[in-house]
Amino acid sequence: MKIPVEFFAEVLGSMTSPDGKVFMLRVKREDGADLMLGFEHREIPNIVECCAMQMDHGRDQDGEQVATAFNTTSFRIGKGEQGETVLTMTVGETGNISFILAADMEVQMIEALGRAMVRH
Repeated sequence: MKIPVEFFAEVLGSMTSPDGKVFMLRVKREDGADLMLGFEHREIPNIVECCAMQMDHGRDQDGEQVATAFNTTSFRIGKGEQGETVLTMTVGETGNISFILAADMEVQMIEALGRAMVRH
């Protein structure tokens, strides 16, 4: 079954509207024309989550699995409004992605980092 889809050859950039309510992706169509796709700013976590769910399924032209990862330049751990543990990763120079961690993940992270430090 073929799913109807408009293909975008490239993501050219992004921006936020002056009022901060609309997030826009600038994409290139197959015919080379640019198009701006707009989403409510609150949809960014949903977009990132949807993309992350598909990252391990990618294939190149030869059918080989593509390994896709974010280029993370730093991270920090803090507390959210409800006291939950929040992991924030900086992607590139200024992009921040924050994750609310399950209660037991804080201990798992400390243990994993401890094991990683012992190996180096």
